[in-house]
Amino acid sequence: MNQPVRVVFRSASRAAPPFGEGLRVALYQGQGAVGSRQAVEQNLERLIEVTALAAEYGCQVVVFPEKYTTGYAIGPEQCRELAEHREGPSVERARLAAKENGLAVVLPYPEHDGSEFFDSISVIAADGLVAANYRKTHLYGAAERRNYSFGNDLPPVVGVNGIAVGVLNCYECEFPPLYQYLAGKGAQVVLGPTAADGHFRLADGTMSQVPYQDATRHIIPAMAGIWRLFIAYANRRGWEQVPAGAWQYQGNSGVWAPDGEPLIAATAEDRHHDCLFVADCLPATVPPFSPEGHHPTDNRLTLNPVLKPAS
Repeated sequence: MNQPVRVVFRSASRAAPPFGEGLRVALYQGQGAVGSRQAVEQNLERLIEVTALAAEYGCQVVVFPEKYTTGYAIGPEQCRELAEHREGPSVERARLAAKENGLAVVLPYPEHDGSEFFDSISVIAADGLVAANYRKTHLYGAAERRNYSFGNDLPPVVGVNGIAVGVLNCYECEFPPLYQYLAGKGAQVVLGPTAADGHFRLADGTMSQVPYQDATRHIIPAMAGIWRLFIAYANRRGWEQVPAGAWQYQGNSGVWAPDGEPLIAATAEDRHHDCLFVADCLPATVPPFSPEGHHPTDNRLTLNPVLKPAS
């Protein structure tokens, strides 16, 4: 391994959860190369290392941050050069890593489909087959909207180790109706690759005066508690330096339980190291929200989505 990875492991059991009883989740929080073919190769080499490390700890899924292959802070020219087909070489490398190590891999990457580009996530099963390819439906800010088209399929729910797992992409982790939708589809765990930074350069060239909020302080715990979900938030750490400016990522990865409490959460010290956070999501161990109330079943507001369910 080129650079060490700090493993932060939180579990009451050495053995991973049996099929249908839970999910051992690994989140990679690292600083990666950005904006070139060499960067893509370096990031994929790191993926192979981290996936093997996650397998050594019995993990059943490993999640990488948003646009992992290229880095997040790429412009339109870099996007058009580096974006790949949904069956392109980066996904193929991740498929091989998943199959060789026997665990699911959640790989975010920029996707190229005809004349359109998407901020996408490939969900790869432990047998190396692609279980879902999700295109981000809620793009954040001017930069993402310059690079990408909006996805039109609602987020998928796939089975991993017998557990229903939903997927959201960064900014989408802040939209309550998306959690309502996933909970209604039976999701028990939501995986959210992200690239949340602090201040950044706006489309007009000025720096943002208001820092990006830390969604893990209030939004993520609230969504976990209301919709009775485990929510895993996999962010970057460190810096990305590109011609448009510098991005410093918050390094606030973690997993929150259906009672709103963190199973595992990055500390300030973790932001200085590439880390692999490992925790077990065990639905049967979570007590009821209250003696009688249960938001998912008591909710009387039915969603009427404009987007269509994933096929």
